[in-house]
Amino acid sequence: MLLKSTSEDDMKPIVDFVTSRLEGLRLRPKCYGDKKYPAIVAQFRKGGVALSGHLDTVPHGTGWKYEEGQAVGDRVYGRGTNDMKGGCSAMLLAAEDLVAANVPFTLCFTTDEETTMKGAAAAAKSSAMRTAPCILVTEPTEFDVVVHEKGLLHFSIKTRGVAGHASMPELGDNAIVKMVRFLGKLEDLQRIPKNSTEEMTLCVDTIKGGTRINVIPDCCETEIDVRYPPDMNTQKVLRKVTDRIGKKGYEIEILHELDPVGTDPNCPAVRTMKECIGPKAKVTSVPYATEMVMFRDACKFLMVCGPGRNDICHCNDEYTEVSQIVKAAELYLEFCSRMARD
Repeated sequence: MLLKSTSEDDMKPIVDFVTSRLEGLRLRPKCYGDKKYPAIVAQFRKGGVALSGHLDTVPHGTGWKYEEGQAVGDRVYGRGTNDMKGGCSAMLLAAEDLVAANVPFTLCFTTDEETTMKGAAAAAKSSAMRTAPCILVTEPTEFDVVVHEKGLLHFSIKTRGVAGHASMPELGDNAIVKMVRFLGKLEDLQRIPKNSTEEMTLCVDTIKGGTRINVIPDCCETEIDVRYPPDMNTQKVLRKVTDRIGKKGYEIEILHELDPVGTDPNCPAVRTMKECIGPKAKVTSVPYATEMVMFRDACKFLMVCGPGRNDICHCNDEYTEVSQIVKAAELYLEFCSRMARD
């Protein structure tokens, strides 16, 4: 059974599927946030670890070698298998054993992580999430323990001009030419740093302008993605931009922003997770953002640890490995059990 769950798809089928699985464990799932993109929270007893994952995916894209849901050996291919149906599947498998062992826990499933993360923000206000001793996001990390994430800023730059016939450019004012000049002044910020986890990165990711080949464009807009370290914020990022392009001749609009977030790597929850993983456990930071940031007001101890590779997220021929899902389910069972005893 294939259940599509991009931001363009109806989330009801996959929400109903997960809700049914939870009810099968005699849990009472509750929905929070937007009815179209809800967050599902199900608690078994009070005070247990909260495991969190997202059910939505980015669009499928083109150029795949494998079909959706195709199994080849230990791998299952398809959009969202790695990011992050693998972690969500491990959560459901762990829940079965946790209920049987009478260990307290909470599961949280969101449906808008790839877009707004409003579901996680709504779920964070629930008593189940606020009383959890730790919130563990099960995104793919190859079982590394992520305790720090960079901040995120999405913004647009828009230039305006005057339309005219392309045969008489002196009568118009080309908005695309203006944009090219501004982007050229940001060239140093676009260079790839030696350590993208520690340093700011800036990527120009979309650009729109013009209506047809023989019309001088009167508008051009570009969207820019910035990831920044904890010693920066939105204002410092935008100051770096305006220091280079000046303060006139364009419009800037903030589209989305997330603060950096982190957890003390020496806290009891992280130490317990390291013990569960074993001697190869690695505590690390990542350059991207997860829903961990949306839970910072609900719980002091946050981390990310899950099955799969983060470098194949959003890529063609995305896959998950069944053995990794099983390993993750066993890890979550042990971690929740130890945290409940502590």
